[in-house]
Amino acid sequence: MVQTFDRSERTVWMMPRDEAMLTWFSIVRVANVQSVRWVLGALNEQLAPVSTRRAQAWCAQMETAGTVDRAQLGGAGGSLVWATYAGTGLAKPNLYRQTTRHEVAVAAASARYAAAGYAWQRDEKPAYAGGHQADGVALTQQWVELIEVELTGKRMPRYVSIFHAFKRRFEYGNMSAVTYLCNAESARAVREALETIPVGRAITNRVRVHEVYDRAGLWLEETLPGWLPTAALRTV
Repeated sequence: MVQTFDRSERTVWMMPRDEAMLTWFSIVRVANVQSVRWVLGALNEQLAPVSTRRAQAWCAQMETAGTVDRAQLGGAGGSLVWATYAGTGLAKPNLYRQTTRHEVAVAAASARYAAAGYAWQRDEKPAYAGGHQADGVALTQQWVELIEVELTGKRMPRYVSIFHAFKRRFEYGNMSAVTYLCNAESARAVREALETIPVGRAITNRVRVHEVYDRAGLWLEETLPGWLPTAALRTV
C-alpha cells in the first residue's frame, strides 16, 4: 500500500519500506541515526547499513510527511529519531528520562538482529510473581532468543531472581537462548553472576554474553558480529 502526504506543497510518497520502518519504531520507540541505517539496510535485504547520508535523507523525508521527528542532543551515534503520533499513534517519547540511553541501546540491538534476518518484538510482561521481562525477543520460525541489554551491572540478589525466571522459561520450552549484550564492565558482572550463583551455573550453557557497547552505551561497529548467525543459518 502506498500513501501520499502533501506538506507545504511537497508530496511525500509512503512506500511499504517506510511503513515497515514505522512499525519498527512502534516497537523500539526511539533510536539513533546509526540504528536507522541498519534497519534501512535490512529492508534492502543487505547485511550492512546504508550510508549515514541515506539514513538522514530518509529521516528528512519522513519529517516532511510528519511521521518522524528527530533531535540532536550531542554525542556520538547521530540524532535521536522517533515516530510521531501521526506515524504510529504513540506519544512522543521523553528524551530526557534516565532510561533513554538504554532504549537507544535496545534499538541498536534490534537493528543488528533485523539486518541478520530476525523478527523483533517486545517480551511479554510476566504473568506470575518472580517473572522477568527481557528487553526484546529475536525470532525465527524455530528460534526464540531473549535479549538483555545490560549497560550497568546488577546486584547478585537481582541476578538470582532473573536467572530463576530464565530457568523456568527454559523448562517450559518457550525459548531457545538468552543473550546479554553488554559493555566491558557489565559483561564482567553478568559473567561473575553466571559463574558464582548456583542457578546461573544451571543455565550458563544457554546464556551468551557479548561485549558490544562502549561506556556511553553506543554500538558503533559497521559489520555484523561473528557470533550472530543470519536467521537463515540459525538452527535449534
